Amino acid sequence: MPIRVRYQNDPNQECTIRPTPFIQISSEVLKNKEGSFGVTYNITLTGTLLPDEGTPYALDPATNNPVEFFPGQTPPEFIGPYNLFDKVPLSQRSRPPRQKVTKSASAILSKQRALKALFAKDGQRVEVTDIFDNAGATVVCNPRVVSVDFTEGAYVTKCEYTIVLQADVLYRQNGHVDLDAQLAASGVQAGAKVKDELSLINFVDDEAAGGGATFIESYDENWGLEVDDSVSESFALPRTYRISHSLNATGKTFYNEDGSLGKEAWEQARDFCLRRITDRPSGNYPNVAGLIGSGTVNLVDTYRGYNHTRTEQINQTAGSYSVTENWLLASGVSHENYSMSVSSSNTDPFVSVSIDGVVKGLNEINPSGYGASKSVADSGAYKNALIKYNQISNSGRFGLSSDLYKRANNTVAVALNSQPTSVSLGTNEFTGEISYSLAFNNRPTNIVSGVIAESIQVNDTYPGDVFAVIPVLGRATGPVLQYIGGRTEYKRDVSINLTMDYTKVPYGSGRNTLLLKKPSLVEPTATQIADLLKELSPQGEFGVRKYFISPPSESWSPKEGTYSFNVSFTYELDK
Repeated sequence: MPIRVRYQNDPNQECTIRPTPFIQISSEVLKNKEGSFGVTYNITLTGTLLPDEGTPYALDPATNNPVEFFPGQTPPEFIGPYNLFDKVPLSQRSRPPRQKVTKSASAILSKQRALKALFAKDGQRVEVTDIFDNAGATVVCNPRVVSVDFTEGAYVTKCEYTIVLQADVLYRQNGHVDLDAQLAASGVQAGAKVKDELSLINFVDDEAAGGGATFIESYDENWGLEVDDSVSESFALPRTYRISHSLNATGKTFYNEDGSLGKEAWEQARDFCLRRITDRPSGNYPNVAGLIGSGTVNLVDTYRGYNHTRTEQINQTAGSYSVTENWLLASGVSHENYSMSVSSSNTDPFVSVSIDGVVKGLNEINPSGYGASKSVADSGAYKNALIKYNQISNSGRFGLSSDLYKRANNTVAVALNSQPTSVSLGTNEFTGEISYSLAFNNRPTNIVSGVIAESIQVNDTYPGDVFAVIPVLGRATGPVLQYIGGRTEYKRDVSINLTMDYTKVPYGSGRNTLLLKKPSLVEPTATQIADLLKELSPQGEFGVRKYFISPPSESWSPKEGTYSFNVSFTYELDK
């Protein structure tokens, strides 16, 4: 079975090696504990170079032409490296013409040079043909050259050589891939169906046809899970986890049927890693069940991966590719850290509780990027942080149902006012963070609902003597005070000052927003203010015979949300 090499992948330079070397083809199935992921064919050619017979022909160093042939033989049409091979098909020439070699060592050395030049390039088409060279190739491959070795010797009668080649695919003359290569590739595709008559191009490129094979030497994959107590979500789930995933592969350089470079080794490794990554479930990725924490660490079903990052490393010279991924595994879309402090003093009757915290949203965007239509603010992190803040602050209204109030109230023995005395917020949409600083104390609860602050002042003026002040010139003791009889009236001044919730302050330039939205016209504050004035008036008090109301005054600042109402009552008693 002659060996034919297409020099420089030129179909017009199909060089046949004579005498035909022995050929050994061994297949190495590539596998690890997970299963098979490929095959490597090791092809070994073991042959002999004769000084005056066979191809390549011997070269005359004096003329730099092939050594003269014996008379009566048809001279060849030279092709190949150094023009030392025969273009005439083997089927038309059973035996190469013999040369008049006088210097055996020089002839053998020239044949060595020609043989090394013939295998100087990877990916050349190598054919194992029928003995008559007319039935087509039995085995075809485009191998990588591992080594070309010649035995030591005097090179008088012969020189033995060994050529080692490696191929990833063996195929027949019709271009169909051998079955064992298909089966090996099926392991790469995780069980994809393969076809007996799969062409090389479909074997490499077309997954729908049962192909899409990638060629790698080795790979390893690691998953890691560790506790992260630096961030927390809630009292019920105070713990988060961090997941690390690394995938490393070393590829093989693959050549197409025409000898052209199909993919570099690192590209084969990259395609393998990306295929393995994208085959993972995408809904709650990473799918922890069955990958990590199986039986050793039991996690609740609500845990999902956030803040997905991915880094890759490419080593072109080593033909390797690696990708590293990290997630924060949490049960919610954000986490929060906060601290509290309690203070009191002799000059302030109230107990004050301060709470400072940061809410950080978790990103649900995959590491491929935000896309052309995505903004940083819409990435998910800030949106999720805002959702969390609204949950713990009762959408900024606080009150008894607010988690922030409950945290502060649980730290002291007194009942705190559910509305904070001060609120300070900071946002960072790029990092997805919201910072807050609140202060609560145990001041009385507001009477009027929906206000941030209220101030109620009642001034009572009681009757006094009616007297005259008569100035006297030169009197050392001052003016003369003269009682003229009678008493002054009873009087009560009431002042109500409110600061409305900023979320309810209307903005606009129309009459409706500027005037008709003041608290005395909007329920329920209008009724609450009216009830409060009724309770503070002299009406119904014991001993009050009658009372009169002076013209009240009202002040409303719609842009600041401040409101005031002032009224005076004048009354008399029955005694």
